[in-house]
Amino acid sequence: MPNHVFFENDALILKSRVLQLKGKNIVAALSKNQTLLIYCLVNKINDRDMVINYIWPGEPTVGKENCYHQLVYKTRRVLNENGFPSDIILTLSGFGVCMHRDYFDRIKKSAIRNSISHTDTLV
Repeated sequence: MPNHVFFENDALILKSRVLQLKGKNIVAALSKNQTLLIYCLVNKINDRDMVINYIWPGEPTVGKENCYHQLVYKTRRVLNENGFPSDIILTLSGFGVCMHRDYFDRIKKSAIRNSISHTDTLV
C-alpha cells in the first residue's frame, strides 16, 4: 500500500486512513485494509476476487474469502458508527461489492443547489 492513499470526488475524500463525506461533518478512521477496500470501490474495482488480490496480493483467493467478508462487514460497521449511511457499501450477489452511487449523486446535486443558492444571496 502506498504511504499516502488519496482520492477525492464530489462526495468523498479518502486521505491516508481517513474517509470524509463532503458537505457533512462525517469522518471515519479506517484500518489499512479498510482503506484499501474503499480505495478499490471508489476506483470501481468491485469484483470480489480482484479486491482480494489487491488487498492480499500473492495469496490464494480461496483462503482469503472469509477475511474479505469480515473486512466488508467491519468496514460497513465502522462507517455506520461514524454517521455514514448504512447502505453506502452494497453487496452484489455472486460478484462483489460497490459504493452506492445514487447516494453520491444526491450529495452532488445538494452541493450544486447550495452553491447556487449561496451565489444568489451574494448578488
